Amino acid sequence: MKQYKEIRKIRASALRQLCIDHDWYTAGDNDEYEHLLFDLAGHKENLSTADIVEIAADIMEHSELDDDCTIESVAFEVARIANVFFEEV
Repeated sequence: MKQYKEIRKIRASALRQLCIDHDWYTAGDNDEYEHLLFDLAGHKENLSTADIVEIAADIMEHSELDDDCTIESVAFEVARIANVFFEEV
């Protein structure tokens, strides 16, 4: 039986649009925003669960969120925009 691995990627433009749609990342400067879009997301070859949680934590750190907003809910939204590929190993 062939073996496969799952690969998750997020385009910087998709993450930018997610932040716009949710009014997130309003308390970060340009360098911090660029770090989020490219270093934490766009340039990664394969996003792990830990990477997605790191992206969510960075968004929360630079956003004015409601008290009921959790890292799990932000991570869910981030994961939802990921492109998922399957590759034979």
